[in-house]
Amino acid sequence: MVKRIFFVLSLLLIGTTSYSQDYLKDTVAIQILDKMSSVFGDLKSVGFKTQVSKDVAFANNFFIKEFTSSQVKIAGPNKFVVKIIGESKEDKYSYNGSQVAYYSFSNNIYTIADAPDNLIETIDWLYNDYGVEVTSADVLYPSFSKDIVEDMDFIQYLGETTVNGQRTFHIGCSNNLVTIQLWISNDIYFLPVKTLITYLEEPYANQHEVDFFDWEFNQEYPNSIFEFSPPPGSRQITWLNQN
Repeated sequence: MVKRIFFVLSLLLIGTTSYSQDYLKDTVAIQILDKMSSVFGDLKSVGFKTQVSKDVAFANNFFIKEFTSSQVKIAGPNKFVVKIIGESKEDKYSYNGSQVAYYSFSNNIYTIADAPDNLIETIDWLYNDYGVEVTSADVLYPSFSKDIVEDMDFIQYLGETTVNGQRTFHIGCSNNLVTIQLWISNDIYFLPVKTLITYLEEPYANQHEVDFFDWEFNQEYPNSIFEFSPPPGSRQITWLNQN
């Protein structure tokens, strides 16, 4: 699930292992990422909100910035509900362990599709088959630290900074396809505060930025919030696989 990253060479090289001039992985940064991943591995449920800014292709040689916000509830191992509000849309995705339902509030339309039986496969399936990013969840899974170490050529701890009023650890990573910056809370939880992914693939680089806030841990969410019932007067449509 890790896709791409931004790297800035820091003067702080304490705790760094260098394999060659072009290959560097910082053990301090990896320890911080391990802490964050282990927190998500211990959770039975999690809730959070996001503010997202991403570049969207609008025309040849031209990207526009799209802004959305979301409210997310996840109950492991196989339930989520996500409400996404954008400049011209208000959508909800719900997953009950066997099916994903999509509903558009603005158009009063819905669709339902059979899904894999676990969260990670379902999130990947939605993105790969339908181009849907429901949770900005690239960092919210237990093996994230392991995966990013395998996928990235550079991983560097860049020091402490303040983001959205929080003291954070700043980490940069990169390979030839992507650069990633992560700001992880400097507290007992090691939670993501902000991520910034820059995709470097041709024809043009583009960015995806997420701010995380209002975290909830191990809440007992009612099963009913993960179920979907078509609202009165709504119209069912066919969900087209982009492949």
